[in-house]
Amino acid sequence: MRRRFSVVLATAFAGLIVAGLGQAQGTQPFVSSGPGLWTQATTATFVFSGDADDTFQCRVDGPNWTNCTSPWEFPNPPLPQGAHTFTVRTAADQVESDAYSWTIDTTPPGLPHDAIVEAVSSAGATYSFSATDNLDNAPGRPDLSCTPSSGATFGLGVTSVSCTATDFAGNQTTGSFDVTVRDRTPPVLDQHQDVLENQQSSHGAVVNYAPPGATDAVDPNPSVNCSPDSGSTFAVGSTPVNCEASDNDGNESQSQFSVVVQQGPTPDPPQLTPHVPALTNKTSANFEFSVDSGMGPECRLTGPGATDTFGPCTTDSSQSYTGLQEGAYGFTVQATNGIGNVSQKSYSWTIDRTKPAAVARFRPLARDKVVLLEWKKPIDVDYDHVRILRKRVGAELWKTIATRGSATAFKDTAVQNDVRYRYRIQSVDKARNASAGAEVNGRPSKIYSPVYGAIRRSPPLIDWTPVRNATYYNVQVWRNGHKVLSRWPLRSSTRMRARWTFAGRTLSFTSGHYVVYAWPGFGSKASANYGPLLGWTSFEVR
Repeated sequence: MRRRFSVVLATAFAGLIVAGLGQAQGTQPFVSSGPGLWTQATTATFVFSGDADDTFQCRVDGPNWTNCTSPWEFPNPPLPQGAHTFTVRTAADQVESDAYSWTIDTTPPGLPHDAIVEAVSSAGATYSFSATDNLDNAPGRPDLSCTPSSGATFGLGVTSVSCTATDFAGNQTTGSFDVTVRDRTPPVLDQHQDVLENQQSSHGAVVNYAPPGATDAVDPNPSVNCSPDSGSTFAVGSTPVNCEASDNDGNESQSQFSVVVQQGPTPDPPQLTPHVPALTNKTSANFEFSVDSGMGPECRLTGPGATDTFGPCTTDSSQSYTGLQEGAYGFTVQATNGIGNVSQKSYSWTIDRTKPAAVARFRPLARDKVVLLEWKKPIDVDYDHVRILRKRVGAELWKTIATRGSATAFKDTAVQNDVRYRYRIQSVDKARNASAGAEVNGRPSKIYSPVYGAIRRSPPLIDWTPVRNATYYNVQVWRNGHKVLSRWPLRSSTRMRARWTFAGRTLSFTSGHYVVYAWPGFGSKASANYGPLLGWTSFEVR
């Protein structure tokens, strides 16, 4: 059902009307123009107005007032860099205007410095950077335009990045810096279990073995060489085999296992049940096993920080480890018979505690009853998926709403208009390590521009969802609790201007808290037949 516009206004602004009752003060002065919100100018001129018979006093920053008339120029330039506040009041009853705030900034921003980054895959590495500034240092500021851009993938070697940094006051710095992507990480060699073989001749036995596997983030096929070679003749007893893996950049890693040639009968191999996955981020591991009666088991752990020797197990049927480091591990349980021959059972696994890179360019796009999330996934070789969480702004508990593997977008339709939501996205690798969460706000609304909570330095486009059969719209803008603009556009968008006239006053786009409302109108404008409030949004001008 359509409602009369006056009813809607009474409902929407009842609090404002009540707040204004009972005020006995005179007319509040109004500052219609002043310096740019961010400026390089160290002088300041202000235009203000009040009742025709008012006289005024002005001040900038400090507590002291001075008699003034409009336009009033600050009498003691230059003003220093930093934030400043101008206020005007009536001399008679001392009713003050809203504070007019601006910032003087004459210092150019700083560019990023040269950086050295470790490669995470054959593609190189993603690298994010930002500019710095003495004053304009809000998140995402100063504005930085670079080729390649922040968050891009940088290949192995040196890449020169050309940048221009611009702060809100218009100070600019142009230059370049280098991003060097290098590979200094050696391959990871799998743990190789011992090879047991019965004696074949007086010389021992010819033993063939498969070399241990090796993985590398950058080189998909690192070379592995072992000595003595597979197919060599090994003497009776235990012979160490030393293996080395190397990648294309010359990074190397080593490991060792034994070839054991035995005489006589050997016991049956132990039965082994591991309770740790082959790839994990857990630093503990548990094993259960069984050996033939009368054979006391021995256990050995190989890997980072391990003793690599056999010793008593935790119990006759289990072994536990805690506090393990990151890396490749092997566990072996061994049974020994009466003549000293052994049989073994082994299990290998890898502990990965390194978090993957966070997603880049995580952005929300809010519309009517929907928030579209987009991101760029990391290039880590072990990347697996992203986890997306959501909560209402101000709430404590997060809810997982989706996981996505190869996708780089998600549409959230389980949302309500004009409700603020907080989204978090984490990249997760194959070992279930999760990156630090990137977070953004999303607020679905029929009014989707300007974005709720945005900080603006220039007049925004006001854009909203069109309404079927609407012949025009009413858009209202309020600043610091005062209505400063009302328009009746025929289409579902309108752009604010730097200066405009409203209620007989010339106003300008100055600092403050702005709230935007929109209603659809039907029929002729004179009939004032308005539908329900479409929604509202707010933004800050600083």
